[in-house]
Amino acid sequence: MNLMLLAFLSVAQAGDVTVTLWDGYPEYRPVWERAAREYEKAHPGIKIRLEFFPLREYERKLCVALPAGAGPDVFRSGLPYMLRFIEAGLISRPPERVVEFVRRAYPEWMVECVTHKGEVYAVPIGGGIKMLFWNKRMFREAGLTHPPRTWDELIEYARKLTKYDEKGKVIRSGISLRLTGGGSGIAEKWWIFLLQAGGTILEETQSGKFHNSYDNQAGRDALKLYIDLLYKYKVDSFDIKHDAEAFALEQTAMFIREAWVIGYMKEHAPHVEYGTAPLPRFRRVANMGGTDAFWVAEYSKNKDLAWDFIVWLNRKEYLKEVIRKVGWVTIRKDMDLSDILEEIPQLRPAVEMPPDLYAPPYPRAKCVDEVYTRLATRLERAYRDRSLLDNLEGIARVIREAAEETDRILREWGEYGTE
Repeated sequence: MNLMLLAFLSVAQAGDVTVTLWDGYPEYRPVWERAAREYEKAHPGIKIRLEFFPLREYERKLCVALPAGAGPDVFRSGLPYMLRFIEAGLISRPPERVVEFVRRAYPEWMVECVTHKGEVYAVPIGGGIKMLFWNKRMFREAGLTHPPRTWDELIEYARKLTKYDEKGKVIRSGISLRLTGGGSGIAEKWWIFLLQAGGTILEETQSGKFHNSYDNQAGRDALKLYIDLLYKYKVDSFDIKHDAEAFALEQTAMFIREAWVIGYMKEHAPHVEYGTAPLPRFRRVANMGGTDAFWVAEYSKNKDLAWDFIVWLNRKEYLKEVIRKVGWVTIRKDMDLSDILEEIPQLRPAVEMPPDLYAPPYPRAKCVDEVYTRLATRLERAYRDRSLLDNLEGIARVIREAAEETDRILREWGEYGTE
């Protein structure tokens, strides 16, 4: 049955009601505002209220509002952060027609990202994998003809691309690493290199328990790479700008991020000539996968309307507008992106994935945020420690102590296991 007809049937007798949506990504506002106004026009008597917050503020507000029953009807988050709320009975299960829509419209890996214990709980939105952004002008000037394909090339190219002042201080990084920042982002970015080295932060067992899987050669190699890039090859520094801002200002030649940077560059640095590429490989072709999703709170008095509006937001015209204006890619099996890829070729690594790619989603441990946040604190401290250069014993100690803390957190949450 046509999804718009399903929406009409759901709201036909609803009367004058308001559905509230919270989002921690304000860049979506123009598209969601358009979708909301068009939904209201198609469904007289229904009002959609959209509220946007900076991401960290949003996460804090949501964690307080959900248990209190005082938050929105609809909100965005990822499955790992919702597990404790699901198990507390605070998350509404979608009606069967929405479950059928999710299974029909999205790739299996995205469906898995919104599934808990065999049950679909949300509708995917955004997400995808990381890619390498590289400045074409800087590469030409350095005599480089293509982006790096391996860790060795990454190091070699970063050394050729870095610029220094007369005192040897980095004034343009060869690659911008995630070295600081709140939350779990530092650990998340390190996780990418860890995956390529053959490890992961949390490994799930057959019994549904978890244990660390980085107190090994992969973990040591991933940390050593950061230390070498900072202090042996000196291709990045704590003293310069980082991330998308640095790339837009042409103060770095390379960095790793998601497709949203394409929208950011269009708005803030349309003059910069850049390309994108799959991530350089090491022991395996690896990346981190995953998707955010829209959820409905169990306390909502308008669950059917909330789910209808979520499905409305996932119409192809809105998803394509998000890609063009914001950069985030939501991959639907039934959505042809050839016109967008022709228009925005930088998107290709986000949608054309290597056949041998290993891209696990976030671990489904309820304590994953605490694990990643604690690990991030330790990693930042390690990145600032010059004594770790050529100090394999010191690197091993940092990794071992971090892994011990990870397993201790898992035990405290009752989620530790090896079988």
